[in-house]
Amino acid sequence: MTSILHLERDVSGPPSLPCVLIASDGRHPVHPPPGLDAGVLVRDTDLAAVVHRAGSDCPPVAVDIDSVAGLGTDEDALRFVTGRLGVGIVLTRRSQVAARVAALGHLGLVHVFAYDSTGMARSLETHPRSVRVGSVLSPAQVIVHLRPEELARLPRPVVAYGLIEEVADARACAQLADAIVVRPPVAARLAADAMGGALEEGVRLRLPVTSAP
Repeated sequence: MTSILHLERDVSGPPSLPCVLIASDGRHPVHPPPGLDAGVLVRDTDLAAVVHRAGSDCPPVAVDIDSVAGLGTDEDALRFVTGRLGVGIVLTRRSQVAARVAALGHLGLVHVFAYDSTGMARSLETHPRSVRVGSVLSPAQVIVHLRPEELARLPRPVVAYGLIEEVADARACAQLADAIVVRPPVAARLAADAMGGALEEGVRLRLPVTSAP
């Protein structure tokens, strides 16, 4: 990943995956900061909050479906989320759920828990490894410590998820992942940092070229 500004990933069909997923419980409106390629991920909430937020002016692009109380993962529930609510990216711990989301034409992302090498290997054993089924790597900062061959084992797209609190950490993870998950304050700092960098670059480009003395 080279930039978090206005860049989307091709995931072999709709929907596109934003570079930044902003985590929210859906109980309060969260708008992606201007200039940041971002969308809202709803997690750790209940079905009523998801439905309400889906009908608002800042609907989610993704849902961590296993963390939503009152929302199942059967065929009807998946069709409701991806069809009626229009949420095209579904995170889940269950490989079969992600595969079914993909079969419906959307993007399924399987949680891969990498607190140690054994856990990561165990998570990958049941990964569908099919079109439109990617990986959610937790905790996020593990990604910067993976060897190239370990990173290559993760089915793409890869989302770096959890424990990103600083802009520097977000950018480091974003260099290797297709998307990162952050809380709203971190997203705001990312946007401000990116805007500041863009302004500095603009000033530099406008400076007159002078000869060395």
